[in-house]
Amino acid sequence: MRHDEQGYVTAETALLLPIIFGIGYALALLVLLAAQQIRCADAAWEAARAMARGAPAAQLQDITARYAPAGAQASSSIGDGALTVEVVREQSVVSRFLPSIRIDATATVPCEPHVTSCRARSPND
Repeated sequence: MRHDEQGYVTAETALLLPIIFGIGYALALLVLLAAQQIRCADAAWEAARAMARGAPAAQLQDITARYAPAGAQASSSIGDGALTVEVVREQSVVSRFLPSIRIDATATVPCEPHVTSCRARSPND
């Protein structure tokens, strides 16, 4: 190594480290967002199944809280003999000062024939 080339590795490493950390952070964030999306989808599916089988509408938030990430909100609607549950969560990406990402999932299941509350609220019956 010539004397005038000393320190190049240190300078190159100092320039590349923030890029490597940034890529690592972005990949970790993608994994986190994917996991939250899966949890929201599971929560919507489980809540829709439970309510279509006769669980009271008042238990919607309790059912979803078991599966959804913290801070998720759920809503339900009935139409055409099917029950739809939507689970929504706002996820801040870098800090609370930047815009957040909306993570949502929807599940629709047919109402069970014996569930009168599901049929009674259906607009087609």
